[in-house]
Amino acid sequence: MRFRVPLLIAIVTLTGICVSAQSSKEAPRTADGKPDLSGFWQGPLMRNFFQSVGGPPFTAAGKAAYDLNLTQSINPEGLCIFAGIPRASISGVPFEILQNGQRIAFLYELMTTWRSIPINGAVHPKSMDPFYFGNGAAKWDGDTLVIDIVGFKDTKSWIDDDAHPHSDAMHVVERWTRPDFDHLEHETWVEDPKFYTKPWTFKRVFTHMPAGQQPMEYACDENNKNRDEGKLRPGPNGTPQY
Repeated sequence: MRFRVPLLIAIVTLTGICVSAQSSKEAPRTADGKPDLSGFWQGPLMRNFFQSVGGPPFTAAGKAAYDLNLTQSINPEGLCIFAGIPRASISGVPFEILQNGQRIAFLYELMTTWRSIPINGAVHPKSMDPFYFGNGAAKWDGDTLVIDIVGFKDTKSWIDDDAHPHSDAMHVVERWTRPDFDHLEHETWVEDPKFYTKPWTFKRVFTHMPAGQQPMEYACDENNKNRDEGKLRPGPNGTPQY
């Protein structure tokens, strides 16, 4: 398992918005005139996930799920389970974006995971299997790529590093904008009516990695001391839980 220390490449303000200086270089565009989001990107770990609503607005079921995570659960990342969305987007670990006219792909250093999303007008299939990254569908809104995500797994999955849970009803909308060559703006809206009483948003800015740098190999299970601790434990009504 390898770790890097993220560069302090953005300033997190009291509003939770990452502010950075503008680049003198314009954002590249694809052959069809859309902003090209491709490149290697990184940002600092984000810990003020619920700041826009003053803390997690739990429902009773959400608070119970949170308490269970704190007392009877092991961090899924410690078991090499995918971080998923939105957690992968608030980590300090770099990622790569590859884009063409039909799809956009995110290649994460974190556990060497990926997601590939059709740019199809944000239309989901009628039948979907649940995934840690959900089912994403994208469309362009001017120069902003909007990704609508539903269909999440609701077990062994946290939405951040602090054990906050989500249910299978979670709905995430991401907005990605590249204002110049060096910066990638990311705004995310999250709702989960089973576990939270109202939706919330967070914003940040990723910075283009310097020439010669790129995401590294991430062998999650190498020297993993948490794996042996990840045994099933009794949960509510005797149901096994991690």
